[in-house]
Amino acid sequence: MNDNSTPLTDDAVLAYLTENPAFLDRRPEALLHLVLPGSARGDGVVDIRDFVVRRLKDELREMRDGTDALIQTTRINMSLLNRTHQAVLTVLQGDEKGTLGETVADDLTLLLDVDVAALRFENAGRLPARSAPLATLPEGYVDMVAPRERPIALRAQAKGDERLFGGGAGLVASDALARLEPGNGHPPGLLALGDRHPGAFSEEQASDLLSFVARVVEHCVRQWTFGDRPGAPG
Repeated sequence: MNDNSTPLTDDAVLAYLTENPAFLDRRPEALLHLVLPGSARGDGVVDIRDFVVRRLKDELREMRDGTDALIQTTRINMSLLNRTHQAVLTVLQGDEKGTLGETVADDLTLLLDVDVAALRFENAGRLPARSAPLATLPEGYVDMVAPRERPIALRAQAKGDERLFGGGAGLVASDALARLEPGNGHPPGLLALGDRHPGAFSEEQASDLLSFVARVVEHCVRQWTFGDRPGAPG
């Protein structure tokens, strides 16, 4: 160091090492000049074993905690996936029996762990009678709550709407709405799930599994023909 050099301070050294975390990889001999916590032996030899062991134990603990969290998340995701697959099979079976509306209301609540589930359509009177009578939503309601550009609405705070949830509306404090657009002359609708706990659904949640169930419901309705209406010519 020449006389014009500014002496290094602890903060300056720390700042340099922070900005250059690979320094010891490039210059491992620097360890020979360090006195690490609890490592000075008094004979000029730096023993870093205790320091390294403590560091490895800390890293192992962090790794174990991360692994446990990953396993728990994987189990939850597998449970959701299995319940979704069972829900899809139940929807298909309900449609085959001509009870799709009842199946959604009775079975999806258990399979998807919600308090209320409903299948609703605008102008539901136009639909073939392939299920229990479906409540009619006002025209434009579907566009209002689940427009085409945002076909899944996850609302952390929601006041239960009787037009969606009927007598179960009073239970709903959070809901998930999936737009249904079967086409083939059928009106738009909603697959609605309601939960009594605020925050049960939120915009941060993934919606792919709900969207998958909704597409299956949509496909079932698309196959309905107006000849299925009672009294209609076959």
